[in-house]
Amino acid sequence: WMRKFKGASRVALRPRTAEEVAAVLGHCNSRNLAVVPQGGNTGLVGGSVPVWDEVVVSTSRLNQVLSFDEDSGVVVCEAGV
Repeated sequence: WMRKFKGASRVALRPRTAEEVAAVLGHCNSRNLAVVPQGGNTGLVGGSVPVWDEVVVSTSRLNQVLSFDEDSGVVVCEAGV
């Protein structure tokens, strides 16, 4: 939103489960492909911007709240929440 950082990638993947994330990372690791994880892109330092055509792995579809403890206020959720 600040238009401070620019990046490009030929592929962006949006897995829905932790198992899909593991499969993607296993595939990339076995082929020595660099990966850039992306959440909500709310950071201000450009840490999730692909620099040299890395594979972008978005966590936006990992958006489930798994549990909430009303007494402690602890929420267990997936990475895209």
